[in-house]
Amino acid sequence: MNYGLYTIFLGMRSRQNTLEAQANNIANASTVGFKAERLLYSTYEAEKKGTSDKQNLVAGVLTSGSADFTEGAIQQTGRTLDVAIEGDAFLQIQTPRGVRFTRAGNLSLNQNGQLVTKNGDLVVGENGAITVPSTGELSIGQDGSLAADGQVFERLKLVRFNNPTNALTKEGDSLFMATGAEQPQENVNSRVLQGALENSNINSISEMVAMINNNREFESLQKSVSLLMNDIGRKISGDLGKM
Repeated sequence: MNYGLYTIFLGMRSRQNTLEAQANNIANASTVGFKAERLLYSTYEAEKKGTSDKQNLVAGVLTSGSADFTEGAIQQTGRTLDVAIEGDAFLQIQTPRGVRFTRAGNLSLNQNGQLVTKNGDLVVGENGAITVPSTGELSIGQDGSLAADGQVFERLKLVRFNNPTNALTKEGDSLFMATGAEQPQENVNSRVLQGALENSNINSISEMVAMINNNREFESLQKSVSLLMNDIGRKISGDLGKM
């Protein structure tokens, strides 16, 4: 095995994965409740066949990826069915694929008067799906209580995780699926803010700068491939000349 080429291959593959994640982050910079994807890397050691020598091949081999659960900025909208969560809690959602969790609070009512997400998935309350009375002004309290004309009829089911990075995995559309590593717990300190939304936690400028740096590293590795291949070519030519 040519360890030089293998090193470069691993480095280029890692940076390609990074580029895809960065592009997706930037594309969702204005998506409500979106959480940035961060990739984790480590060094990789390989043992030469027939020896005990180990070579540190590359700093930056992809090992895993996870969401960045840092809170996004809260923006006031004044819309009755918009809710933002201040704290680490999630809304519990019922989808055709099962239970999911989200921070995207741009809600609406379906034709049956049930509270749903932008994708039409049911928002879960303490007693299941939430049907909003057709009469009376709806108000949402900081504890997630839902009231019509001052009468509480349901409460949003807010849950939290001690370690959301391990407990949740991204599914798309600002939804997260439980990994089974941790059971959802009852909300403790989070507050619900009616008439507001949590923006994406993406900083577009920082993400663009990181993308530019990543592209430069990729281009540098491409140049290394050319240099290494030229060197291999010269060695092959030299060996053939001796035959």
